[in-house]
Amino acid sequence: MSHRRAFTLIELLVVIAIIAVLMGLVLPAVQKVRSAAQRVQCQNNLKQLGLALQNYHTSRGAFPTAFPARDLDPLIPAYFDTWSALAQMNPFLEQEAIYNRMNLNVPIYGLLLTISTDNQFAVQQVIRSFLCPSDTISELGGGYGVPVIGPTNYAVCVGSGTTNGGPPYGSSWDADGAFRARTPSRVADIKDGTSVTAAMSESTLGEGAESSSTMPATAQRAYAYVSRGTPVTDTTCAQASLWNFQRRRGFMWASGELRCASYNHYLKPNDPTFDCISSAVAAGPANFAAIGFRAARSLHPGGVNVLFCDGSVRLVNDNVAIATWRAMGTRAGGEVIE
Repeated sequence: MSHRRAFTLIELLVVIAIIAVLMGLVLPAVQKVRSAAQRVQCQNNLKQLGLALQNYHTSRGAFPTAFPARDLDPLIPAYFDTWSALAQMNPFLEQEAIYNRMNLNVPIYGLLLTISTDNQFAVQQVIRSFLCPSDTISELGGGYGVPVIGPTNYAVCVGSGTTNGGPPYGSSWDADGAFRARTPSRVADIKDGTSVTAAMSESTLGEGAESSSTMPATAQRAYAYVSRGTPVTDTTCAQASLWNFQRRRGFMWASGELRCASYNHYLKPNDPTFDCISSAVAAGPANFAAIGFRAARSLHPGGVNVLFCDGSVRLVNDNVAIATWRAMGTRAGGEVIE
């Protein structure tokens, strides 16, 4: 009579416990390696954007504007000509197929805030190199007359969020960064030094309702909104009662407005304070322009990747001193940064 050997219940439980312990040890390590790889890929994306910026400068004699805001049509606000630096750089990013389907000689938006017919194909394209691999969102829906809009994690720096250290706050016009509305900057204009002046960084894509009066649980995915014409200050933003007003953050790579492909250094990286957006009531081309505080934000542990004007990319810690962070945002503030 033969006897078959088998595991006892206790032996089986011991084996399961050992496997569970091993998985508990291995999974955090795997996640750490994956997170590091995503951070490196994000840095590589920014390095490619930095190379495109340098080639653009060599070809055109200056960096692109945050957005052109040209007076192209007497019936259409200049701000509707809000082509982003990413859109302007497309020929230098091996995106000729998309660039050839764009007409940058007309505003993005028409009178009814619908995307111009010439550009509907381009703005719908999701460009992977404009998305950080750590972000879990890749599509934010449609709007402005198209069913899908290509988003972006990457944005150009329009400065400290001040106008030469004071009000008006949050404006891209006469901004103190390497990028600003309508006026292009040359390397010679970056008097603080290209190695310490931010050119671009990353910011998380939005989620949640496009318009809500309920405060979201975290500032990482949503922004506050104050009514049009209200000056953006710490006080007015703290009193905001609307979030994600009509469109989520980062919704269009082709637009250079603050919700999309530009940001500033008023708030620290991954600041727990909500970003805050309004729109201007102003005489001249700045009318209707988005103003506000939009922070660099990421899902990388501890900080955000920043592309500097010399083409280098570094991770800047969330705990950076606010004075240092704002100094990195200015092109000619005269600050000394270690």
